[in-house]
Amino acid sequence: MMSLFVSLLLCMLFMSGDLGSSCIEKERQALLDVKANLTGLDESIYDWGSNEEKMDCCKWLGVFCSDLTGHVTYLSIGGSGSTGKISPSMQLLNQLEHLDLSENNFQSNPLPDFLGSLSKLERLLMSSANLDLSSNGLSGNVPNSLGQLSNLEILDLSYDSLNGSIPDFIGSPPIWSLDMSHNQLHGNVPNSLGQLSNLEHLGLSYNSLEGSIPNFIGSIPLWHLDMSSNQLHGNVPNSLGQLSNLTHLDFSSNSLEGVISEVHFLNLTSLGYLDLSFNSLALDLSFHGIIPSVLETIKLQSCNLGPRFPIWMKTQRNFKHLDISNAGISGSVPNWFWDLPSELEFLNISSNGIEGMIPNMGVIFLGYPGMDLSNNHFEGSVPSLPSRVSALNLSGNKFSGTVSFLCNFDGPLTLLDLSNNSFSGSLPDCWMKFQEKLVVLDLSNNNMSGEIPSSLGTLSNLEALYLRKNAFVGEVPMSLRNCTKLRFVDLGENKLSGVIPEWIGELSKLYVLVLGSNRFYGMLPSKVCWLHNLQVLDLSNNGLSANIPRCFDNFTAMARRSFRDDVFTSHAYSSAIPAKCYFLNGNECPSDPVEEAQFLDNAWVAWKGAKRLFGKSGLSLLKSIDLSRNNLSGKIPNAITGLFELVSLNLSVNKLHGEVPKDMGRLKSLESLDLSRNEFSGHIPWSLAQLNFLSYLDLSFNNLSGRIPIGSQLQRFSYTSYSGNPQLCGPPLTPRCGFVQVAEKKDVKEEDDDSWKLYYMGMGVGFAFGFLGICGALILNHRCRYFVFASLSHMKDWMYVIMVVHFGNLVRKFR
Repeated sequence: MMSLFVSLLLCMLFMSGDLGSSCIEKERQALLDVKANLTGLDESIYDWGSNEEKMDCCKWLGVFCSDLTGHVTYLSIGGSGSTGKISPSMQLLNQLEHLDLSENNFQSNPLPDFLGSLSKLERLLMSSANLDLSSNGLSGNVPNSLGQLSNLEILDLSYDSLNGSIPDFIGSPPIWSLDMSHNQLHGNVPNSLGQLSNLEHLGLSYNSLEGSIPNFIGSIPLWHLDMSSNQLHGNVPNSLGQLSNLTHLDFSSNSLEGVISEVHFLNLTSLGYLDLSFNSLALDLSFHGIIPSVLETIKLQSCNLGPRFPIWMKTQRNFKHLDISNAGISGSVPNWFWDLPSELEFLNISSNGIEGMIPNMGVIFLGYPGMDLSNNHFEGSVPSLPSRVSALNLSGNKFSGTVSFLCNFDGPLTLLDLSNNSFSGSLPDCWMKFQEKLVVLDLSNNNMSGEIPSSLGTLSNLEALYLRKNAFVGEVPMSLRNCTKLRFVDLGENKLSGVIPEWIGELSKLYVLVLGSNRFYGMLPSKVCWLHNLQVLDLSNNGLSANIPRCFDNFTAMARRSFRDDVFTSHAYSSAIPAKCYFLNGNECPSDPVEEAQFLDNAWVAWKGAKRLFGKSGLSLLKSIDLSRNNLSGKIPNAITGLFELVSLNLSVNKLHGEVPKDMGRLKSLESLDLSRNEFSGHIPWSLAQLNFLSYLDLSFNNLSGRIPIGSQLQRFSYTSYSGNPQLCGPPLTPRCGFVQVAEKKDVKEEDDDSWKLYYMGMGVGFAFGFLGICGALILNHRCRYFVFASLSHMKDWMYVIMVVHFGNLVRKFR
């Protein structure tokens, strides 16, 4: 009997194992339909099939079944990169507990309602699924049925294109992680979230949520709270201070206001990440002056922490990332602050009113942090700084002395910005230390002198070089031709001399080249035309001579239309390199990403008669040539008229002569044109009257003649735009000028006063020949003469009779 019982038990176990190893046919067909609605499958899904050896769907990759029932309980096709739509057959998998559809592309297909019918679902992951509901003309709301999944624990809909509002959650599902960040959700945060008693992770960042932060936020056991980059307003509720388990808090980039006090930090003993940046919040911890937790990341940019340096920072000595820029802080920095943590990764105290001198810093950083002290009132010489720095920005202060401290740095310095100070002396010759890493070097607007050291040419990774407004002398070192990654070069307003080197044309990535206000002389090399990406060329105020090269039409970037995002006007550099990301041998750690920031280019450009600073928003669209204040001669090459997208052209104060090219009207985007103080002659081209965007024009002090073409543009300018041309006439220079010319909109061919003179001369000659022809016919032809005079005699008799009759009637009437 016992042996029979054991046999039956083994048989049941065998049958149970057999059931668990083979899937249910209805669910297998459903999975095949899911596959059929997707394209671009990777191998894991592509192997799903109906072949004999692949019949058991429970053995398919990404599919798990229950050992007891055989139902599919786990489906993961996330990260497969597939495109298509979510099959309705998926609702047949009604025992699913885990569904991962993340990192696929379901564009032009909505998030289906039937997902709410999967009542056993515990985890729904659809981040980066690229769901695009708007293209179907639907409202795009997240289905309310998702809020009714009573077993749901994780809901991840981040990085999609969902819109509408956050659904209400009914029945207090056991959700502990809810992530709907990086969507287009709007409306208020629903009160039903306060019923999620297990919620630990709440991510709602990068949406368009409105209203205030709800008071119930302090009653949920959150450890991660991110509501950044929305449109939230009002005060931060005091209940926030009850979140004793909170480790990550981010309310940045909203419209929050009011005061953050000790009450908000009362029980936040676990907080390690704090970001309240870009709000109208004021931090007032004057009562106790402490934050009870140990913060590693402190981001309070554009909050109000002043006017004095915040005393509560004295208890925060383990931070890795500190940003208190633009925080209304003034006065001096207490000495205890400069005892910086050795694990520092980023420090930013820029754009305040901080003054005084920086003491020596003896700290040895474990990593290579970025330090930004720019736009304050620091003064004196730069002290001994830590040798390990990945980025250093001291611009916009009152520092003086030499820059020899640079040679104390080692390792991967990627950005050095010392602009807008009072540094003096010559540049040190130790740039070889930074040859592989330095991306941006900005020393502009100082008092530096001497020659540019040739070791700058070892900076093989350099993209932006700013040496503007110093007193550098000598020639541009030939070694700079090795800096082939250069995209921005500004050496303007120095005392550099010599000829412009031909190798400058080898820097093919340049989009801005400024050599103006120096002492360069000689011919402009034709190889400059190799710079196909060039958009801003400034060679003004030098001693350049000879003709303008005829190859300017090779500046193809000035001939084609570009958009704001087409031109990269910024440079990525490492703002922080953690300690474990850089070994003693100098090799980067591949497993840990380096934090990056962007340096935004800016350029001073002659614009409509004045110098103007163009930053990122304008520089990407600006296309300008400035060759003014040189000794250039010859004619304007016709090649310039092929730069259809040129916005500004300044050739003033040269010795250019000849006629202004007739095809200047092809420069349809031109807004500023200055040809003043040259030796141009002839007439103003009619085509200039067709430049609808032209808002600045200066043709003064040339030898131009004739009438100013009449059109919709040229009469708008002041008479000073045309003065100094004695033979020029017409409004706005003079009221009248002979026969009025009207610029035809469709015909922009050149016409001048000589054609009208020929017209009048032709009329006179024609009249004379006609009159002489009639007289000759009367003299030489007897019949013609008899007929004409007989007709005149008859007409005379007829007029006499008519007059006598009318006169007689008039006399009788008055009698």
